[in-house]
Amino acid sequence: MQVFGQYTISSNPPEVREGERIVRLSPKQFGALALLVNARGKTIRKDTFFKRVWRGCVVEESNLSQTVFLIRRALGKLPDGSDYIETMPGQGYRLALGALPAGWHAKSETDALGQLEASRASSLPSESHFRLLLDSIEDYAIYLLDPTGRVLTWNRGAELNKGYKSVEVVRQHYSLFFVPEDVESRVPDRELAIAATTGRCCGEGWRMRKNGERFWASFALTAVRSEGGKLLGYAKVVRDISDRKRHEDALLRLEAGLRRERDRLQAVANSSMDAVYICEVVRGRAGEIEDFVFTYLNDNVENVVNIPSEQLLGGKMCELFPLHRSTGLFEAYKQVVITGKPLVTIVSARDINIKIEWARVKVVRVEDGVAITVSDISALKRAEERLAQWTN
Repeated sequence: MQVFGQYTISSNPPEVREGERIVRLSPKQFGALALLVNARGKTIRKDTFFKRVWRGCVVEESNLSQTVFLIRRALGKLPDGSDYIETMPGQGYRLALGALPAGWHAKSETDALGQLEASRASSLPSESHFRLLLDSIEDYAIYLLDPTGRVLTWNRGAELNKGYKSVEVVRQHYSLFFVPEDVESRVPDRELAIAATTGRCCGEGWRMRKNGERFWASFALTAVRSEGGKLLGYAKVVRDISDRKRHEDALLRLEAGLRRERDRLQAVANSSMDAVYICEVVRGRAGEIEDFVFTYLNDNVENVVNIPSEQLLGGKMCELFPLHRSTGLFEAYKQVVITGKPLVTIVSARDINIKIEWARVKVVRVEDGVAITVSDISALKRAEERLAQWTN
């Protein structure tokens, strides 16, 4: 059993719990979430999901994004309002760092200072060599501050990152690099206080270049102390991640647009007089279709069946409705997935879990699954039977 955020996840039995409540996930959703939790904050590439969760079956990339969306919806939000699963543009997905227990955080660019300190202690014979190493790093701004926050050293990466020459910033307070609103809110002072109290302050935020340009940066501010514990100053590592920020913002706008479109489609589905539900394929180890799992239901489904919607979502079709196997519907649904050819059929729906007597069923393939529309035609069939009796 592993803990992430307010949830626990176990493989035997395969389930996710929030206290005593079991979170309903389809097998694919559970497999994807387990992969992310086991990665402990590291990014999982999309091809890894297809290999490990779909076991090499050929599926579209949108199938993965839909699976991640359904997991996010099932888990809700972290206390800070962010999602449990983060999208890493051009790479894949990872479990949000805010969902990880202490000590689980994946290695990131904020560890650059630790790498440099280890390198200095183990292999560099002199201060001049260490200075050469610092100046050779151009992707990171690395500099030292005194206990009050004034700049003591300035590397080549800092010059490229901020636009200032060393002579322009040494002995200047590091609040020079913050945007005006953060300076007014005393953000620089709070960062120093956090680092002095806890040893390190890490995060992301807007920073300012010499020319007034704003950029989005990740940073790590680490307190430097003597052997006796006296605060000597701070080491600061900053990286410009504006490109990643732009990609993430664009993706958030896209996701917001998709959510609006989904909400509109859901409103249309709920306005229908028919029951509409979407099912995802459950495949065996050899890739064969073993069952279907309910992943979406419109409001009218409860007019057709006696099982509550919250019990249907994440449940297996043939376990909840054995009628699908006995009537041949399950085999027909499989053919829709395999061939892509839609299905329209009329079935006698006499089952303890089904409220109606006759149904017209329409089925179309949706990614690795089916969308099913069920129309209650019981009244029509009874009228036809009475008409047949009169004519005979």
